[in-house]
Amino acid sequence: MDERLIPALAVLALLVIAFVFMALGWRNRRRRQTALDVVAVPPAEIGEELARESVLYVATTLAEQPLERVVVEGLAFRAKGEVRIAANGLVLDLRGSRPAFIPVADIRGVGLATWTIDRGVEDGGLVFLRWELGGQAVDTYLRSERSQELLDALTELSPTAAAAAKAESAATTTSTPDGEASE
Repeated sequence: MDERLIPALAVLALLVIAFVFMALGWRNRRRRQTALDVVAVPPAEIGEELARESVLYVATTLAEQPLERVVVEGLAFRAKGEVRIAANGLVLDLRGSRPAFIPVADIRGVGLATWTIDRGVEDGGLVFLRWELGGQAVDTYLRSERSQELLDALTELSPTAAAAAKAESAATTTSTPDGEASE
């Protein structure tokens, strides 16, 4: 028997074990998030279209928990797509999944971010949207070549989001990813 066979089999066994644990972790996360409703399909009449932007959908996480990915159907994986901002809400149309609709009434805030669960970018390189999904506040992170224009369109869409964004920017200082404030 070749002397390299046993180490190769050991490495292969470790890889199989790692993949099994990853699959179990993903399944358990889905079970923990069963209370979150499936994202609504856009209604036939979403109202007047205000803006349209090509984006990279990065992630949706639980609000205030940027390392806890939401794995609801349609929001679990990073994808290229398009955001359509309309009078009655926002349609997130991602490649490989059904369009998701976020009603204006569910939008709680918008802003710019620098990082989320698996992505770090330049200052203000991500647009985040805080909204309600099944009674749970979540943050959706989008990457756009025109982040400021996307943020402006989202802010214009929802007075609640605009007020929350203004209050947050006026009340906060720069914070580090671990939540410590710095001046």
